[in-house]
Amino acid sequence: MHIGAIVASKGGSVHTIEPHRTLSDAVDRMLALRVSSLLILEEDGRAAGIITEHDVIRALQRQPDAWKSTRVDDVMTRDLFTASPEHELGEVIAAMTGRHIRHLPVVNGGRVAGVLSIRDLIRAAMEELARHNEMMKRYIREWPESGETPG
Repeated sequence: MHIGAIVASKGGSVHTIEPHRTLSDAVDRMLALRVSSLLILEEDGRAAGIITEHDVIRALQRQPDAWKSTRVDDVMTRDLFTASPEHELGEVIAAMTGRHIRHLPVVNGGRVAGVLSIRDLIRAAMEELARHNEMMKRYIREWPESGETPG
């Protein structure tokens, strides 16, 4: 399964925040949207970075008295791991697991098409496994009594 299908089924909404905003703004936005990351976009729509709940916690630990006024672009992750809609589900899960990341911008033609979480990908993998399981059960149920190979 290509991850483009997951983006299409989830919808391509991308939650963003401007780089000059504060971490307090980012936390308020994440809570309001019930998400754990926000993408930071360049003016032309390309991904410039991502800020996650972990980035906020690290800033809080480093600057307990000043974290609220810290700018998003001071703590955001700039070196993004991205994938294209054509990437396979299994390879993306393996890459995210290996890199210890939980949020994946999906980029198509230089523009962000959507953001998938590891939860989105695991859910899709489980649904795909359930479909394959059902197909195998159907295949076994339809196996001829005589022992001949179907088909």
